[in-house]
Amino acid sequence: MRHATKGLASAGVCLFLVAATACGGGVVAQGNAETAASAGGSVSVNLDLPKVGNPKYDTFFNDVVALEKLVADAQASLDAAPATLNKAMNLTEATDFDTALKNISGKLKGKVTVTINVTPIGADVNVVAAPGVTLSADEQAMMEAYKSVVTDVAAIPVKLAPVVPKSADIIKQSVVLVVSAKSDFGGLKALTTLPSVIVGIRKVTSAMGDIKTEVPAVIEKSKTMTVAIQGGV
Repeated sequence: MRHATKGLASAGVCLFLVAATACGGGVVAQGNAETAASAGGSVSVNLDLPKVGNPKYDTFFNDVVALEKLVADAQASLDAAPATLNKAMNLTEATDFDTALKNISGKLKGKVTVTINVTPIGADVNVVAAPGVTLSADEQAMMEAYKSVVTDVAAIPVKLAPVVPKSADIIKQSVVLVVSAKSDFGGLKALTTLPSVIVGIRKVTSAMGDIKTEVPAVIEKSKTMTVAIQGGV
């Protein structure tokens, strides 16, 4: 296989769920947010964070949701990779990524070329038949699946690059908000809303701390998988 790569390197991820429970009757917004997965399915993220009608706090919690969706989407791309490759090979049995990659590589080895260029917004991936090779319909389907997987996985480092810095900023905000909440929610709200806000902020702080260790592992795994995919054919 002929291939060219710019700015690459892979794998693993923990999807964090943020839950804030209402205390003393505080208003809490509940619901599910869905993030599109690379294989055409979706990953459901269950949220239980306060919605208090104060832009300062609602924006804070919305920022947490946005980061959570980025991590969830990256996790979905990694998790979907084996199934996407196996489906293209008409295999119904589930396998891990290494096995799926080995199987499809054996079918496409020497028949396609892969070019990957990392861009500021993701990855530009081109997978085409090698010169002089005419792919069968089945091989064409496998090539498209190969391209889909590498496109999703190779883009993860760029997409997740802002997450850790943003999580650190959210932790700093949480320190300020815990203090200001006591004056922002006075009177009756000190009993009905303030407790849920404090619990929510503390839950977010814990989750953001987890991100600092989880996201670098996800980025590294995606880089490793990208290299393996690129060299597989």
